[in-house]
Amino acid sequence: MTDERLTTREALSGRKGVALIMVLTVVTILTVISVEFQYESRVYLQTVANFRDRQRAYYLAKSGVEFTRLILYLQSTVDRLIRQYWKNNPPNIQLWQMIPIDSDLARAVAGGMFSAQDQESLFEGTVAGQGLKEDEEESVAEKNMQQMQTVSFAQGEGFGEFEGHFHAEVIDEESKINVNIRPNNYKEVNTMKATLESLFTPEMYNPVFENPDKDGQYHDRQEIISAIIDWIDPDNTRTGFESGDESSRYDFLDDTYPSKNHLFDSLDELQLVAGIDDRFWRLFGDQFTVYRTGRININTAQIEVLRALLEQYLLKPLPAEQEMQRILDAILDFRLQNSGFWNEDAFVSFLTEGPELILELENGPQGKTALRSAITVQSGVFTVKASGDINGVMREIRVVMTKDGHLLYYREN
Repeated sequence: MTDERLTTREALSGRKGVALIMVLTVVTILTVISVEFQYESRVYLQTVANFRDRQRAYYLAKSGVEFTRLILYLQSTVDRLIRQYWKNNPPNIQLWQMIPIDSDLARAVAGGMFSAQDQESLFEGTVAGQGLKEDEEESVAEKNMQQMQTVSFAQGEGFGEFEGHFHAEVIDEESKINVNIRPNNYKEVNTMKATLESLFTPEMYNPVFENPDKDGQYHDRQEIISAIIDWIDPDNTRTGFESGDESSRYDFLDDTYPSKNHLFDSLDELQLVAGIDDRFWRLFGDQFTVYRTGRININTAQIEVLRALLEQYLLKPLPAEQEMQRILDAILDFRLQNSGFWNEDAFVSFLTEGPELILELENGPQGKTALRSAITVQSGVFTVKASGDINGVMREIRVVMTKDGHLLYYREN
């Protein structure tokens, strides 16, 4: 009897052990499934949130582009008002240089950050110095104020109420050297060659032209200029003293390609030209453009471009380095103090008629005409680099557009 009780007790104990193991196994499996489900859910939710923020960041960046488009559009109105009210020596007011394109500004405008007194001061300033009589100035300022008071961004529901941040940088394409010339126009070809020669001349750039590039090839100054011209001209013969097939420059590459024999479609394409590697691009890349007419805006050009421009037209021999630097500093100081040169004649007169500079140009009066035709004080093509970020997610958009908003290039990063 006792043995039977022991056997029954052992059997029950064994069953309890099996049941416990089964319960623990089930609990373990359910725990693993639950943890995995939670992990996958978090990953999925984070993926969805990232996608959402990527889209929101994209539209923030796009807002920066559209904000810029609006400012460029308003520039035409400003130009018209200046022509209407300023008869002599009109200021060169460029809104895209004066107005920061930033979401903080949009919020400030939307929130009514500018008081009525600020607006009144602003509009009084826009008519001061126009050569108008005092009562005429007051009339114009009052009219502008009345027009402004009919607009209230603060009353726009939701305007400026958004998360995240956008910012845009505007770059004048006509402040650069145009390499998209008409290859059959010898005047344009010679002008571009002379400008590039002046740009590349300083001895500090010698290592770029005297050392091999990443492919082990040597390209001096003239070779790179010839390669640029050969990329866009319609023939297959090398430009310059060295004869041969222009596409042979690219035969040694792992992925060979011929010279395009057509105009550049974008600035990035310039990096396909023989001799233009990363070293070259870091030094000169931001000084080239493939857009517009080839006239350089002397109000926005960098000092290197101004030097290259002047060296074409100044009487030879050129001034010594110290004197050339004084000339460039005088131009930059005038631009800063006077909002730039108001027209091409003003720039030529500043160089040749004093009081600060009295310089001689090649070919006398013809040199003045040539310089005048090579420059401009207005720009019509701009690169816009816009970015939007929210919750650590950033999107970038790069566009090239005309002043009237027509897109010439579009790229998302």
